[in-house]
Amino acid sequence: MRMKSGKYWVATLTAICLLLAQPAFAGISNEELLEKLNKLSFTIQKQQQEIEMLKKALNNQETPVQQVKCPKKHQCTKTASLADKETSYPDWMPEWINRIKVSGDLRLRYEGLYNREQRQADNTLDAIPTRDRYRIRARLFFDGNISDEISTHFMICTNQDGNQEATTTNQTFNDDFSDKGIYLHRAYATYKPDWLKGFELTGGKFKNTFLHTDIMWDPDVNPEGIYERYQYSGLGDFRPFIHLGQMAVNEENTQADDANLLISQLGFDWKIGPVSWTLAGSYYNWGNLHNSEFLHLADYKGGGGNTFELDDNGVLQYRYDYNLWEAISTVKFNVGSIPAKLIFDYIVNTADDVPGKQDTAYFAGFKLGKTKKQADWSLFYKYARIEKDSVIGSMNDQDFYGANRKGHRVSVKYMLFNRLQFGTSYFYTDPITDWDTTSVTFGNNRNREHEERLQTELVFKF
Repeated sequence: MRMKSGKYWVATLTAICLLLAQPAFAGISNEELLEKLNKLSFTIQKQQQEIEMLKKALNNQETPVQQVKCPKKHQCTKTASLADKETSYPDWMPEWINRIKVSGDLRLRYEGLYNREQRQADNTLDAIPTRDRYRIRARLFFDGNISDEISTHFMICTNQDGNQEATTTNQTFNDDFSDKGIYLHRAYATYKPDWLKGFELTGGKFKNTFLHTDIMWDPDVNPEGIYERYQYSGLGDFRPFIHLGQMAVNEENTQADDANLLISQLGFDWKIGPVSWTLAGSYYNWGNLHNSEFLHLADYKGGGGNTFELDDNGVLQYRYDYNLWEAISTVKFNVGSIPAKLIFDYIVNTADDVPGKQDTAYFAGFKLGKTKKQADWSLFYKYARIEKDSVIGSMNDQDFYGANRKGHRVSVKYMLFNRLQFGTSYFYTDPITDWDTTSVTFGNNRNREHEERLQTELVFKF
């Protein structure tokens, strides 16, 4: 099939002879004849180039099939099969597959509780044996776009089978190898209109997007209801925002008012040269807690360390309301090439009759480094003081033991690989005031004395 280059000249000479042999050219001058010969030569040369291009294209198509050397026959068959699948996937896969993102993680944790104490009825303290436990957390996230403006999000996760706590996603290795429970932790839709950039409307059971720390919310709590957020970006590096939330705590199937939570947050993000400063003020209004399902009965995390009393019907109730004002600030900057973050949070309960020594909580801490890719590391430290009725104690960080608590936490994380993180945390905590042995929830709080807690974990991400 390969054409020799000499064939070009043979074809040219043949054409010249034919031209000279034709009577029709007898009256043509030498100049006209040379011009025609040049045109014919150019045409033949162009055709030759096109033939060569077609031959190269044919050879390129044949080479992968004819020239691949396979040590074993089944390897060639497998490679061809995979190639066929790759080209055929778009033809049969549902269109919605392209709009869904699936991700998740697996966390394996050891947790040790050391140097624990228990308060006795005579107000003395007895030591409690060390507790060692191994825990697992598995999460799956599904994120899908309905349109350019609307998206949906789901999260399923492990949780405690007995009480399905909102403040944990852990399952402990116990119960004689029994299966672990999986629950719906998030299910929400978000609308971000093109006609109003910076606005976000979300409804469902959603990730907590309010600026907060863990003295207000445990990281695992996912509120339920609706929120609206708008951030204005027309002032350059200064970007104010407003964030509103209407949360359903419990729905009563009677004429009684439903338990609810209303949140209002106003703040700004301000980039000042190399420093990014965020400041926000928030108001939390917990309403009708006497109609909550578990909170008002101290059935949820033992009441979280808050103050309870018996009502006229002998039912446990919160003694005080919770109308919380919060000021929270973060400052981000670099220490050399290391990202750094300072965090401060201050909360006061302004409800009537709350004693002045029980109404305030604050958090001060910092973070150095980041954990995004292999060999990244981070260091986190916090000191927190959470007075007895400053927050809803069963909703904040339960590793810190709710309200009436003070102490330290230090955490170190290191990325062993791009998707494998090692971490360890150490807690050193104590009650702020001694637990009242005559209170109706003393039995729930007697173990909330001095404690040192160590958590060591591996997190596998995919």
